[in-house]
Amino acid sequence: MQFSPIVRRVALAAAAGVGTAGILAGVLLLSPLAASVLLTVVFVLVWPIAVAVRKVADDAPYRSPFLVAACAAGGVLCLPGVIRLLTWGAGGVVVAAAAAGLFVLIDLVVPWDRLHRRRQRLSYGEIVQLTVSDQLEDPKLIESLRCPLSIEELCGVWHETTMTLADGADLRDRQAVAEVRRICLDEFERHNPNGFQRWIEAGAAGDPGSFLLPKSGE
Repeated sequence: MQFSPIVRRVALAAAAGVGTAGILAGVLLLSPLAASVLLTVVFVLVWPIAVAVRKVADDAPYRSPFLVAACAAGGVLCLPGVIRLLTWGAGGVVVAAAAAGLFVLIDLVVPWDRLHRRRQRLSYGEIVQLTVSDQLEDPKLIESLRCPLSIEELCGVWHETTMTLADGADLRDRQAVAEVRRICLDEFERHNPNGFQRWIEAGAAGDPGSFLLPKSGE
């Protein structure tokens, strides 16, 4: 049975609210010191295992071992906390429901989609760093990198990707670099069609800036 995205978001937000209430109740149940020790011990035990699984697995179901360990630690503390809330009877149910409602409200009000979009101006060094990350596998992110850069920065991107290829990038990195270079080529042609054509006719070798950027004194 498939649920709509809004239903899944509301359910996750409500679960996060109940979990947070459970964690707070767990802190009250165990005392802040004991809760801190429990969180630390669970995190220290789970984090290296999550790192090992992430490195060994061809397709790990998560990207952040830190987040996995943190969630595991929070879950261990949350369980006795939720049980403690239930022992409070109606009062505990009201607290859990209020926490769930608060988190749902926050999720509906805060524009998470906008916060996750990479609309800010990126330097060419940051983009080259992204070429070897999983983020460049997202076509929407690749598309969003088109417009913010100037022609000078795009030439810098081209130079950096040339260095990346020269350093012996593997197949995955080459695919990411190819996507970035495709963006550069489109922008080169859009910014300076004549210079772009001259560069292509010259074999697209060397520094594209010598064809695309204005000469000093012009």
